[in-house]
Amino acid sequence: MSTGKSDRRMTLLNGVIELLATRGLAGVTHRAVDVVSGLPQGSTSYYFPKKAQFLIAASELLAEFLEKDCEDLQVGFAETAAKNGLDAAVNYVADELVTYTDESRNLFLARMELTLAAARSDELHGIGDKLTAAARRPIAFFLKLISDSEEVPIETCAGLIDGITLMYATGQGPKPTTDQVAAVFRSILQTTD
Repeated sequence: MSTGKSDRRMTLLNGVIELLATRGLAGVTHRAVDVVSGLPQGSTSYYFPKKAQFLIAASELLAEFLEKDCEDLQVGFAETAAKNGLDAAVNYVADELVTYTDESRNLFLARMELTLAAARSDELHGIGDKLTAAARRPIAFFLKLISDSEEVPIETCAGLIDGITLMYATGQGPKPTTDQVAAVFRSILQTTD
């Protein structure tokens, strides 16, 4: 019986993420979540009486998605580095991030919406920090692994990657290329040598 409730809750949270990505925060209402989730009217209100509750729960789910993506990236990087060397591993990570900009555009946009909402709302305090940390974890892992320096400018690199991705995701710039992202990593690493 609890599996049905858990499935319904997950369906609602996926609906929240979809709406954040497609309509922004203003388009996320209890009724809209019910509709996009294909569930009866009142379903969202039953599980999440207040909007802040489902936004917090959606941010936790989004952070879980980002953590899983990070783990997959770490495994792929390690395998590529072991088989083909560090330079190939840098290109692998860059290619994965470029692929992610298309395949997970909705997750990126939802993360940006929730981060902005958290900056403006005391009820959502901490969401932005949690999502940013989850999104930057693979970059931090990767840079620390390939750098000899103790002081790797993770924030600078992550900011550049986020900026390139944001421009593309919002239609303001071209799709990033593997070479472009790899160049960001390499230039950051050169400043630490």
